[in-house]
Amino acid sequence: MTHAVEHRGAHRAAEPAQPKPPKHTETRTWVLFALGCVLLVLIAANLTHLSEWAVRWGQIPVFLAFFLLMSLAGRWFWAGCDAIIGRLRRGDGEG
Repeated sequence: MTHAVEHRGAHRAAEPAQPKPPKHTETRTWVLFALGCVLLVLIAANLTHLSEWAVRWGQIPVFLAFFLLMSLAGRWFWAGCDAIIGRLRRGDGEG
């Protein structure tokens, strides 16, 4: 029984650390984060126009476009936040 416990402990110690993502993936994430932030600001600045656009093009297309843009911008923003948090946890001083 002791042998099995020692074996499990040795297996845990041999697990490799989390690999760093490729540089092109990090760059893409940062660019999408910046685009997400810009898009969120632009959407917030144009919220007052939604009713005007709904009258002009219809409520359903305006709602769907608004939902799509907010979803994309939010996804890009949170992906960037995750990358920032991951970098802070790893303690990378690069870049």
